[in-house]
Amino acid sequence: MMYDKLFTPMKIGTLTVKNRLIMPAMNSHCADGEHHFTEQALNYYGERVLGGFGLLITEFLCISEEGLAYPMQAGIYDDRFIPSLSRLTERVHQNGGRIFAQLHHAGRMQGRGSTDLEAVGPSSIPDPANMIPVHELSGSEIQEIVRKFAAAAVRAKKSGFDGVEIHGAHGYLLAQFLSPGVNKRTDRYGGSIMNRARIVCEIIRAVKTACGKDFPVCVRTSGDEGYKGGNTIEMAAAQCLLFEEAGADAVHVSHGIAIHSYFSESGFNLKNVRRVKETVSVPVIGVGRLNDPALMLSAIERGDLDFVALGRESVCDPHIPEKIREGRLDEILTCTGCMQRCLYTDSFEEGFGISCMINPFSGKEGIWEILDAPVRKRIAVVGAGPAGLQAAWILGKRGHDVTVYEKEENAGGQYRIAAVPPMKQDLAKTISTYLTFCHKYHVTIHYHTKADKKLLDQGNFDEIILACGASPLVPEIKGINQKHVYLAKDILSFHVLLQNQRIIVLGAGLVGVETAEVLEGYGNSVTVVDMLEKAAPLAPARPRENLMGHLKELGVQFDLGRRVTEIHEDGVSCEKAGEVKRLEGFDSIVLAFGSRSDRALAEEYGDDPRVHLIGDALESGDAKRGIYEATKLALSL
Repeated sequence: MMYDKLFTPMKIGTLTVKNRLIMPAMNSHCADGEHHFTEQALNYYGERVLGGFGLLITEFLCISEEGLAYPMQAGIYDDRFIPSLSRLTERVHQNGGRIFAQLHHAGRMQGRGSTDLEAVGPSSIPDPANMIPVHELSGSEIQEIVRKFAAAAVRAKKSGFDGVEIHGAHGYLLAQFLSPGVNKRTDRYGGSIMNRARIVCEIIRAVKTACGKDFPVCVRTSGDEGYKGGNTIEMAAAQCLLFEEAGADAVHVSHGIAIHSYFSESGFNLKNVRRVKETVSVPVIGVGRLNDPALMLSAIERGDLDFVALGRESVCDPHIPEKIREGRLDEILTCTGCMQRCLYTDSFEEGFGISCMINPFSGKEGIWEILDAPVRKRIAVVGAGPAGLQAAWILGKRGHDVTVYEKEENAGGQYRIAAVPPMKQDLAKTISTYLTFCHKYHVTIHYHTKADKKLLDQGNFDEIILACGASPLVPEIKGINQKHVYLAKDILSFHVLLQNQRIIVLGAGLVGVETAEVLEGYGNSVTVVDMLEKAAPLAPARPRENLMGHLKELGVQFDLGRRVTEIHEDGVSCEKAGEVKRLEGFDSIVLAFGSRSDRALAEEYGDDPRVHLIGDALESGDAKRGIYEATKLALSL
């Protein structure tokens, strides 16, 4: 098989890892207020073992209380954590897996509300995003930090872990020592590349002394930190050579920004990983939006790395190794880099913890389960957008007879249009995967079919799910029906082609600003106007930051806080604080005022208990809510 090389064993120190696919450290938010892993953590990690990962690395485990990065971070700084950590390793080993404990100290990135203790660092320089006082560690205090890392490694070994990873990345304490941008010391722990790496090397040697030379030790480094004055990849490669000399059994090359959105290309970090691989002789683990099997294989074949770390991809699809090995590539749920749910865990859902927009089963292992339906029903789903398809395949897998009606010639609905802006192409893969599941579970899909009450009544369905989406909102504004006024959806679907024009986009929500982004790619000059005071206010923070940066590069103009009162042949009039301003000299106007739920069919059925609304048909909103609601409904019918 083409992908066999991904499944060849390889050693990290004395430990044989059964394949080249690793789940790296990510905060699952599955620890309690006392810093112990919960039962859900066991389910979460255990599922990734069942999915075929050769090695798991825990989320960051704090080695000293002042080093907590998060109020509910899992701890390893006291023997009282050994029982809960042991339960985790037992679950992983029972499921046939291997697991490393990641040892961590936040340093100046101490989380607010995590502890009353003083934050510490190599220098007293605070983090710009976390402006708290930082105590500069003395030489003797550094030795105490080294001792605490070694003591934590001993606890990890007692808890049954197969090895440890020393967290020297992402701006935390050890990364602060490694980085010339933060480490301004004048003693033996600052200055040269070797001196800045000294504390990590001392920790490696201390762990080996405390746990034995056969106990595997990996070091995670940022590689290129990605900011002016930070570690470059050349510095990081030299430091990795020092880690190897100190006894490290592997190095794990990440990036200064721990989590990248879809604005970073798949495999963006491979050139940095390759630079380290060229430098050291121990195994190299690489990470960085490696979300496609062919990309993973090419990186292995080219010698860029020895192990592929699948971060957000392992959240999105915990069974991706198994699917690759069995040739079920079309069933892979591909991480889109949307950050809608994995990074922002406090949402409308019940409970609290990591999950995924396109796979809400993630993080609910042991809670949500697809069981055979006790009674087989005939079920209609109106609309083949993401919510409709998600409901359909789950219902099909449960044994129901499911028919989907879609008025367009293709599935996807507005989600397919959402894949049009630059860097969002992976959204289309979600729809193709859902369609694969629909085919596998015998769901019938009728395209070019606008379902009405007559058609549905003729089908004698036991349940009817309306996922018929939403229609563009067109407010009553004078002049809005002129020929040079277009809908954003017609721009994004290219039913209307505009090039080399001056254009006003009315609406600064996500659809509006992404429409502006697409239009700029065709030589247009775009100004976005809205009553909003902030563009794309509901977008996740990281992707929004990337998007706004790109719009600035493109030259998109914003005129916010203004209400449009009239549309003219060459522009618009808009009002702010009683003052009317006229924007002139424009060729076209594009409407992006949002959407209104399509409830016409639902109103025909009234209170019929067979009828269920999901997605935009229930309430116009984002895809993660629709997919989540679809999943809950499909599990209940």
